[in-house]
Amino acid sequence: MGYGTHLFISPVDPNLICGICSAVLEDAVLTPCGHSFCHQCLNTWLAKPGISSCPECRSLLASGEAKPVLCLRNLIKGFDVECSNNERGCKVIVKLERLNSHLETCSHAPVTCAGCNQTVNRADLAEHQMDCEGIAAAVDEDDETFARKRLGSIRKDYTITSAEVSDLLGRISSLEFQLKNMKRDLQIAESKNRVLEREYRKTKDELQQREMRFWTCSTPSLTLITTTDTRRRVSQNCRCLSQRFLLNKPSYIDSDKIFAAVKRSYDQYARCGSEFEHDVHMLVATAFASNWFGQSHRINFHCWLTKYSSS
Repeated sequence: MGYGTHLFISPVDPNLICGICSAVLEDAVLTPCGHSFCHQCLNTWLAKPGISSCPECRSLLASGEAKPVLCLRNLIKGFDVECSNNERGCKVIVKLERLNSHLETCSHAPVTCAGCNQTVNRADLAEHQMDCEGIAAAVDEDDETFARKRLGSIRKDYTITSAEVSDLLGRISSLEFQLKNMKRDLQIAESKNRVLEREYRKTKDELQQREMRFWTCSTPSLTLITTTDTRRRVSQNCRCLSQRFLLNKPSYIDSDKIFAAVKRSYDQYARCGSEFEHDVHMLVATAFASNWFGQSHRINFHCWLTKYSSS
């Protein structure tokens, strides 16, 4: 059967009317002779004894020859319709394809009271049952079994059995146990993470100390310089040492001693006219760029670099 024309907000094109039920096509199908009908209507027509023709033109038509017309189906489902409970007060307008889902929750849908068999709107059922004489009579009955039978359909959707309560309590206990285990595992993971962080920092500090000792041991004292090659090597090693830890001076480095070594190198070999002068210049520039030294030391470095620039 098709959709009633009274449901549609706008007038429906006559070409969309089923020739059998005179309603709007529902699940439209097209016959080989070019006529459209509701799928159910046409099957019912062809199921009659001795009928094997089109209802419109009487052309020969066998069951199964009609094909679905998807474009017509989609077109009709996109029309705006009134709720089927319009006469009961529902003023909702929806697309035809959403009408069934709306009817499942429509507050104006008719429902029957289990106490008095009266039909009321779904939204008014609770208020009606509060004053329903049939329900009140059932409650007053001495026979509890009879009362339960009369009220069984009312309480069915709202009663929770003891088995269901036990099941819920069991699930709650299981979830609480899982949550407790997860919290414990998280605390253990955080504790291990803190231990690993401490080990990482300790290992990193040890590595820096060993690197510093290596560089320190591989750099002879500037006071023992005797040859040009040795002076160049010492300057380069000292500069590499400063560059490697430019902004992160290890705690065991004595800034005053390093400054004294740089000063001796500058006093003895700056502006000496040899190729070693460039190495000393780079050493002073690297020391000035580092954060190893105090303000007074940096002033000296700045003065020495200025002299290099002016020379």
